[in-house]
Amino acid sequence: MVRIIFFLCVMVVAIQPRASAQDKEVMAQYQSELSQLFEQVFTAPTDNERYHANESVIGLLSEALAVENSFRWQWDFGNRVSVLTAPDKKFRIITWPVVNDADEYECFGFVQALNERTKEYDVSQLNDRSLDIVNRQEEVLGPDRWYGAVYQELIVTTHEGRTFYTLLGWNGVDRLTQRKVIEPICFKSGGSTPQFGQNIFRKEPNVRRVVLEYKRDAMVNLSYEEQFLHVTERVRPRRSSGGLKSFFSNLFSNPSRSRRRGRGRTSRPVSTAARTSAAVQRNTKDRPTYKTTDKKLRMIIFDQVSPQVPGMEGLYQYYVPSGVEMAYIFNDGKWELHDTAQGRDTNKKLNKEFEPIEKQAPAYQVE
Repeated sequence: MVRIIFFLCVMVVAIQPRASAQDKEVMAQYQSELSQLFEQVFTAPTDNERYHANESVIGLLSEALAVENSFRWQWDFGNRVSVLTAPDKKFRIITWPVVNDADEYECFGFVQALNERTKEYDVSQLNDRSLDIVNRQEEVLGPDRWYGAVYQELIVTTHEGRTFYTLLGWNGVDRLTQRKVIEPICFKSGGSTPQFGQNIFRKEPNVRRVVLEYKRDAMVNLSYEEQFLHVTERVRPRRSSGGLKSFFSNLFSNPSRSRRRGRGRTSRPVSTAARTSAAVQRNTKDRPTYKTTDKKLRMIIFDQVSPQVPGMEGLYQYYVPSGVEMAYIFNDGKWELHDTAQGRDTNKKLNKEFEPIEKQAPAYQVE
């Protein structure tokens, strides 16, 4: 009996590496075929060819993500396909764009997420319905009705034991505009179906996601990094205790006190205006003062966008950066909006801290 158990243990140990090697071989084959298909999606000369290749990508990638242990595979399709994995291995999201001959973008994607009940990874296909979504900043959306974007960053924050995930994405839209989006994503009740949009923006009760749409050739920053924020703090001045020196000074300089001690001096008349002025000075000294400092914090920093010409509100082809940098800072489970962000690069070698951060084109731009 002992020999049988020993033999079975040896067989399991011997088979396991082979199974793992076989899994890697299978996934490497998927990787190779998908890379070739993605190349056609981005470079084929006609709409028919690009969309036909994209259909093949969707079918093959769906098949690959259904393979056991496929979550462990590190996909690499270059910088035109985004693959973001949560550090806690809760989910992975893969997104990419397809551009038609009219220079219009449509986004596609998959979410591979852990099902807490089954302990397996389920797959959801994302369907871009951004053209049909009217209340785009207010609606909570699912995979079948998704506000399409190619996601560039995945932000993980925590509060009181709860984890929050926020995506930063981009969409080329069309020849007139492009857009960037701040998109919270969550999974309800330990399930694996993604929900896009969440009420985690402080003092913005109707906002579930933030959408920045602007002129096609404008450059708008949106990133999550350590940057500077002007912070105004209230500072109360210290009141001097005075001590003995103040006591004797008041004793011999106060005419009314001298008169009460029987010295016969009459107090010098003081006008009402003078008394009021003295009272105002005392109150001013006791009032709190304010000091402004620059604090370095982790934040979502972005350019505020507004119409170039008044009266063009809602016509996003006229929207450009206003020159104001905004920031969302995560505080007590909410993203809190600030308009005093100061995005800048720090050059320690030259002892310069005020060089503006350079604006960059989207990482997933498809020419």
